Amino acid sequence: MTAPYVMETARATVRMVGRVATVQAHEVALLASTAAMTPIRLVFGGFHSESSSSPHMKAHAAPTARPVVLIHGFGGTNASWCVIAQALRDRGVTIDTMTYPPLGSSVEQLADQLASAVKRILSQTGAEKVHLVGHSLGGVVIAQAIAGGGLDGVVDTVVTLGSPFGGSPWADVLPINDIVRALRPGSPLLSRLASAPIPIDIRWLAVTAALDVIVPGRRSVPSHAGVETITVNGVGHLGMLESRRVVDCILDALPTHGSAKASTRPMRRLPAPAGHGALAS
Repeated sequence: MTAPYVMETARATVRMVGRVATVQAHEVALLASTAAMTPIRLVFGGFHSESSSSPHMKAHAAPTARPVVLIHGFGGTNASWCVIAQALRDRGVTIDTMTYPPLGSSVEQLADQLASAVKRILSQTGAEKVHLVGHSLGGVVIAQAIAGGGLDGVVDTVVTLGSPFGGSPWADVLPINDIVRALRPGSPLLSRLASAPIPIDIRWLAVTAALDVIVPGRRSVPSHAGVETITVNGVGHLGMLESRRVVDCILDALPTHGSAKASTRPMRRLPAPAGHGALAS
C-alpha cells in the first residue's frame, strides 16, 4: 500500500465523516426547533385534529385525478410539508394535509381521522382514489388505517418516509405517551401491522434515509414482500422532508392522473445489493 493511496483514503474518510457530521448537526437543529415550538403550538392552537384543506383544493376534479393526502410525523405540523407540498402543487396536484397534536391520541384514533379526511377530500374533488404520503409516525397511521379497513378501495399509492414499522430505538428511551410506546420495536401495534397484508390494489413505496438515527436501517421498511424500497443517501430523518432527492422519489411514484399502474414515468433507480431496495444518491 503506497503512501499516496493511504493519504487519499484518509482524506476521503475525513470528507465522509465531515458530511455525516454536518447532516447530523442539521438533524439536531431541526429536532430542537420542533421540540421548542411544540408547547407553543399546544397552547395557541398550532395543531388541528382534523384535515386542513389546501387552498389549492379543486372541487369536483376529474375522477381520474388522484389527490394527495400528507400526514406528518410526531410533533410535526402542516409546515413540515412545505417543500414537498410545493413540488406537488407545481405539478398541478390537489393536496390536503392531516395534522394532529402529539398528545392525547392513539394511533388507532389518528387512523380513524385519516379515514374521515380521505372521505372528505374524495367528496370535495370527485376523485375515486387518493395517494397517501406519510412521514415517520404518519406512515404508521396510514398502515393502521388500511389494516383497519377504513380505506378499503380508495387508496391508489402509499409513500412512507422513514416510518418506524420496525420500531424506533428512541421509543424505548423516551416512552413519553401511548403513541411513542406503540412505536417500540415489537409492540403489539407494530406486530399486528406486520401481519396485516397490503391490499393487492395498493402500490407501496418505502423511502429510507441512509443517515436516519431515529428510524435506522431497515426499520422503516414494512415486512411485506410487495413493498418497493428506495434508500436516499446524505440525509437524516427530518432532512428527508427538505431533500430534492426525496421529492423526486415522491413525484416519480405518484402519477398525476390515473392509477400508479398506468404511470409512464418510471422511478429513478440505481442497482442495490441483494436484499436491499434501490438507492438514490
